[in-house]
Amino acid sequence: MGRPKTYDPEMIAEKAMELFWLHGFHGTSTEQLVSHMKINRFSLYAEFGSKQALYEAALERYERSILTNHFAPLEAPESGFKEMKALLGSFSAAARTAGSEYGCFLCNSATERAPHDPASQRFFEAYVERVGKAFTHALRNAQRRRELRPRVNVEDEAHFFANTLIGFQSLLRAQVNPEVIRGAAKVALAHLASLERPDSRAG
Repeated sequence: MGRPKTYDPEMIAEKAMELFWLHGFHGTSTEQLVSHMKINRFSLYAEFGSKQALYEAALERYERSILTNHFAPLEAPESGFKEMKALLGSFSAAARTAGSEYGCFLCNSATERAPHDPASQRFFEAYVERVGKAFTHALRNAQRRRELRPRVNVEDEAHFFANTLIGFQSLLRAQVNPEVIRGAAKVALAHLASLERPDSRAG
């Protein structure tokens, strides 16, 4: 009978996520992982098998926890313009604040590894699809409630906002001048407002 585990695999994935998210796959050494997670190298490889497998577990953890919390309002059953405005506007407030340098783990993974790592590519493609579906869902709700102007192409607009959001996350990661992000967010919000029927606006 093997010895009982003295660690929680979910907590290991959580701590690995913290390092990979900030430093990337290549910028995070096994020594850093072992030190940060306070387990020995043998336990790390016995549980996950490889650094790559641990990285994928960290991506999955991010997807299940951070993304689910972040997109919960937009993915809520009755989401609409209000939730879209709040999400897009949040990037103005986040510019150059503590923690903004992390950006989005999945976006970071895509720019660092997606062309050469099928797992990173798979996770990022699923992320893009999820964000697009979330915006489509909110716009469909607005359309059903007659808050959306006629003849708006919901799918095209949803893809535009999804791509805009991913761009914002990359700008946060790069720590660009906050005014660049605020200006872009202002334009995105103005475009969103142009899709809304004037007689349906609640402020």
